[in-house]
Amino acid sequence: MSHNLLLSTEIDILVLLLVACLAAIAFKKINFPYTVGLVIVGLILSFLARNIEALAVINTFRLSEELILFIFVPPLIFESALNMDSRILLRNLAPVLVLAAPGLLISTAIVGTILAWLTPLSLGQALLFGCLISATDPVAVIALFKELGAPKQLAILVEGESLFNDATAIVTFNIILGIIAAGAVGADALQKGAIDFLVGFLGGVLVGAALGYVMRWAMNLATENSLLLSTITTITAYGAFLIAEEVFHVSPVMSVVSAGLVVGWYKSNRLDAEVREYVGEFWEYAAFLANSLIFLLVGITASSFRFFEQLSQTQSLLTSLGITIATVLVARAIVVFTLIPLVNLFSKSKIPFNYQLVSYWGGLRGAVCLALALSIDSEFPNRDLIVILTLGIALFTLLIPGTTIGKLIQKLQLNRPSILDQVGKVLGILIAKREALKQSSSLETMDYFSPTVVQGFAQKYQQEVSQAEESFDNLLTELNLNEAEVQQVVWAEALAVEQEIYRELNDQGFMSGPVLAQLTLMMNLKTDAVQAGQIPPELPTVETLETRLGNLLVKLFDGSPWVRQIQSELIATKYEYLTFIAYACEQVPLRLRRMIADTGLPEGAAMENCVRLYEEIRQDIIKQAQATVEQSPELAIAFQTKISDRVALVTQNETVERLASEGVISQAVAVQINNN
Repeated sequence: MSHNLLLSTEIDILVLLLVACLAAIAFKKINFPYTVGLVIVGLILSFLARNIEALAVINTFRLSEELILFIFVPPLIFESALNMDSRILLRNLAPVLVLAAPGLLISTAIVGTILAWLTPLSLGQALLFGCLISATDPVAVIALFKELGAPKQLAILVEGESLFNDATAIVTFNIILGIIAAGAVGADALQKGAIDFLVGFLGGVLVGAALGYVMRWAMNLATENSLLLSTITTITAYGAFLIAEEVFHVSPVMSVVSAGLVVGWYKSNRLDAEVREYVGEFWEYAAFLANSLIFLLVGITASSFRFFEQLSQTQSLLTSLGITIATVLVARAIVVFTLIPLVNLFSKSKIPFNYQLVSYWGGLRGAVCLALALSIDSEFPNRDLIVILTLGIALFTLLIPGTTIGKLIQKLQLNRPSILDQVGKVLGILIAKREALKQSSSLETMDYFSPTVVQGFAQKYQQEVSQAEESFDNLLTELNLNEAEVQQVVWAEALAVEQEIYRELNDQGFMSGPVLAQLTLMMNLKTDAVQAGQIPPELPTVETLETRLGNLLVKLFDGSPWVRQIQSELIATKYEYLTFIAYACEQVPLRLRRMIADTGLPEGAAMENCVRLYEEIRQDIIKQAQATVEQSPELAIAFQTKISDRVALVTQNETVERLASEGVISQAVAVQINNN
């Protein structure tokens, strides 16, 4: 069989993926950052390929602008946006945007000015390089954050800056390139550049958001089909990039970011638990593929350019790289340690200094800066020098900060879990051990278990329960919580339970979309209040955009026949909303007391106050619901009928699934029954 281009490409990809998988296994065992390790593997493989004929094919692999931007960037950006906590992002949007836009421009000016003075680059060339090299790519750092359990606010700060400054860098890069081509810098050119920047940035946001909302309609038609949903989200990711780039000529990166945030909200709030998990795992795999290939190719590309040979042979090039590294580090320090404290002066959500330090050292360079450097025309003056300097900065940040950022996080104790997580972990272990201990009584009734085995089992787990109780006592002693902190922990746990109740109701199909949106907003506000120290949190009156619009139409067109339908829907939504809050307020105290009983711990004053307030809220909500029923009894009856029918359906489906798992009926029969 003849080897055509398609077959050769397939073999190349398979070889790279095999290398990536073996490397992932090896680096996991030695606890070394996976993505950084892949760069080193790429360098080694490319070196070997130049000396071993059998491996020569490896040096045919090469990163290109099209490969990075059109193949690798969309899934990487979409996966980050899809799984990003939009609420925490919104709370930290000011520092993220300041670092991503003004910060990048300031860094560009600093790097460009110094390099134009100290290196062979002209001012225009140096500014072009300064722009592309100021875009951070913290993929390796974010993976490490997840492993170490770094705070979410820190992860959002680093990842959010990267998502937004990628877009800023690409738009600014094209503007500078246009100014260089024009050969002059004037007021008109600067004005046009500023307009192009705003149009590109904001236009990308609008295009991506619009596509995301359109694709949500398609996702509504396939909410229970994981394969279709994964396919639709793939179309959304690449479609957002291509439509923004080729049709509207706005920022494709911002288009993918906004589309990912829209679809991410839909995934978190509208999909069933199993489907939501599948889609999340699909995108984790897509990001793994893209990361594996791109970091391997970074190493191979650097070696293919004979990066180290050129540095060793040309003293001036080595000097230029040293100056560039120092300049980039200084520019990054000025941006982070000047702009973030400035934002802190006007923001309620402060960014502490240790977060700033990690953000500075974690500003790695990678895919986007390489794509921009490789996109420069081969005839552009000093193009090869710009590419070499870009590779040098990328390798330096990956190999030095990339391998030491974990130690910095540990040194700053940012991997230490929150008080709630620490308490929750120890409580979870204690409850699990107590449940295991209870099984000893069940084993005693089984004739085929000898008393010796049962006694040994009971003694073993009694000892482990005692150790868990001791760990809990030691933790409380170590934390030395004051009364306010104890109340904060109790209320945070109560809100987590309440959120889980709403999640269960939604997963079982009881909630409508508008009510879920209202409850999600309510829980976000209550959680923010508790984190800010407001104990107990007030029950906020929340209205979604749809609800506000409906109420406005009712006021403006009161009495119109078509408005009566909107009014009925608003009343039905309000009754449903109140009913679910009342149900949660009843369940939260029960689950909290059950948790305390399982641990064998006494109930404290903070717990009693929490339970009492939940009961007071429930009584108040019931009164509001009754008033709604009096206003429109037929809507309440319709809702109660729908809920009772849903309860019956859920019960039947669960029973059929249990029968199938026990082998009473086949899985095919179970599917047929549930589909009828």
